[in-house]
Amino acid sequence: FNFDPRKQLRGVTLYSTGKAPEDGVLLVYADFDADRLVTLAKAAKDYQSTIYRQHVIHNWIDEKQKSRQGVQRRVYAAIHGGRVVVFAQQEPRVAQALDVLDHATANLATSGQFPQLGAGGRNDFIQVAVRKLDLPEGESKTALLRLAKAVRLEVGEAQGKVLAVLNLEANDDDVAKQMVSVGQGLLALMKLQKDNSGSVKLAEAIALKQDGIAVTATLAVATADAIELMKANAARKTQKKAAKE
Repeated sequence: FNFDPRKQLRGVTLYSTGKAPEDGVLLVYADFDADRLVTLAKAAKDYQSTIYRQHVIHNWIDEKQKSRQGVQRRVYAAIHGGRVVVFAQQEPRVAQALDVLDHATANLATSGQFPQLGAGGRNDFIQVAVRKLDLPEGESKTALLRLAKAVRLEVGEAQGKVLAVLNLEANDDDVAKQMVSVGQGLLALMKLQKDNSGSVKLAEAIALKQDGIAVTATLAVATADAIELMKANAARKTQKKAAKE
């Protein structure tokens, strides 16, 4: 796209209101050359376009995706205000996103959903909110999330520390107590991984708390340590991949 993501990427939003991957919408906020993006889109395979209100919705065949039932998948995209690119696998999803950006329909700020997001004056660089979770059974990593009816994750940095807060909402106090027990069990397992010092450090830096039907897991770690943990995790994955090959 001819821009430096380290300096020109301002934000990314990924959301969906359904289970199917095709329902997802990706919004990229960046300083980019809109005309160049349109030129790139027009050069893609089987480029087409449609007019929606005052916007142009571009679409082309996604050659990286496998065809489904003999039909090749398409990418739909539109540029809003010269600063936001909306991507989706279905044209109506792009149109709906454009309506929200144009303030022609309800948005998250006025809907009452997830009112805690953006509250409190924190400068979080990652915000995640999910309702109606449908996670596969049998995986220990998702045991805690399967008990929750709503999940919220906020990650930010202040005073040289990375602060991550995971809020889980249960149906009642008993389920919340179960969630705390499961969480404590997962932390204990992490601490037992003596061959993985990063896992032990993370477990020791996480605090669990229950308040009624809400369970909060808070991680506070020095920024330098967080960077080293990410590097070590990436190196470990690379070693595993090399060993399999």
